[in-house]
Amino acid sequence: MSDDRSNVVKLVREQKVNELMTRRVITLGASDNILRAQNEMLRYRIKKIVVVASSEKFAEKIPIGILTVKDILKFLLQDSTNRSLYEMRISEAMTTNLVTATQNESIANCASIMLTHRNNISSIVIVKEQSGFLTGNTQTHVMDAKMSLAGILTMTDLSRFYSENCSGLSSVSNYMSMPIITISINEKVRAAAELMVDKNVSLVGVTSNDRYKTLLGILSETEIARVTLAFRSKAQRSISEYIGMIFSQNKKHFEEFSEPSLVTIGDIFTPNPTLIEKGADLAEAAKILASSNNVSGLPVVESLQHQIKGNPPAVGIISKSDIVRALAEIK
Repeated sequence: MSDDRSNVVKLVREQKVNELMTRRVITLGASDNILRAQNEMLRYRIKKIVVVASSEKFAEKIPIGILTVKDILKFLLQDSTNRSLYEMRISEAMTTNLVTATQNESIANCASIMLTHRNNISSIVIVKEQSGFLTGNTQTHVMDAKMSLAGILTMTDLSRFYSENCSGLSSVSNYMSMPIITISINEKVRAAAELMVDKNVSLVGVTSNDRYKTLLGILSETEIARVTLAFRSKAQRSISEYIGMIFSQNKKHFEEFSEPSLVTIGDIFTPNPTLIEKGADLAEAAKILASSNNVSGLPVVESLQHQIKGNPPAVGIISKSDIVRALAEIK
């Protein structure tokens, strides 16, 4: 076992990002609109888009920022205009404080940077030039250094690496997050978005609307992104809610009414989530998280045996950020 661990430690320290990163990166320009960005995210089932400089003098793509699902949610929650998503530019919502690394950076360093960065980042933009990590307002810095985009390293990439190389090193119980941040199934989507932004998390547990607060499923930021019209503008919200009140007088019509501001968490959350035992191998959890776009987190239970009707009580939750933490702590 000690020899196996030594081999894993060596691999984590020596393997380069170039062997693990995602090379096919979806990019857009800062002047593109948020509606297009949202559509691209849904189309490719991704949570982030690298924003690149759109200039003829650069033969390759030069990264100047990144736009994530959480960036869009934050922006829309704060926006008080009556504009449509088509009228909102990516430049208004994107993060320009890029964290970058070269293709020769080690996996261990990248995992550590993701965990220690003040913004709790979930990806690192990989560039072809300029050694070391760069932080700051890279909109100018990157343009001057002419660092061209090589790829992106995400928590999914690191989770996949852990699942393939770190079997038997740790159990789920050592890295699960406790307690689970939850929200009632009857709450509106906006409330869930505000909770995620406030707690800086990408998923929450969904509970029953009674005194038992039974865990019914999970809700991720990706699912919320599909109904961002629910909080697109003040005017549209008020109009939608007024019309919704009228339609709600007739239950049949209300169920057919699809104004997004009336969408509740119960309409979009993932019920009956995949569960994992606290004693399970962490590599098993990493494999599930890395192999499915539909699984953003795994509720952790004491045991799956003798399961009664409904989900057994969850004692924690394991997500990709927990896997990255485990990877960073391999020494």
